[in-house]
Amino acid sequence: MRAKTAFSTAFLATIFIAFLANAVPYLLTRQAYQRDGQEVAGFPFLFRKVGGDCGVSVCDSYGFHPAHFAADAGLALACATLAGYIALRWVERVQAGA
Repeated sequence: MRAKTAFSTAFLATIFIAFLANAVPYLLTRQAYQRDGQEVAGFPFLFRKVGGDCGVSVCDSYGFHPAHFAADAGLALACATLAGYIALRWVERVQAGA
């Protein structure tokens, strides 16, 4: 049971860190498009961008890239699974040595 808890804890902690890494750019640039900036979301792949440098005109843009979003989500799941596996192996090694 302890190994399952270690895997779950590491998995969820990594998912939370990935969520923060994707949310922080958005929180820092929130409403920037109203001041000739760009509101962005995503790390390491930028999957959402709103705004432009031209004011209210045709060059303002809204972009959502589903492929980048899927890549971010896939990378987060892969890293979380790897972190969970490492925690699982670590607990098993500690229990075997004890």
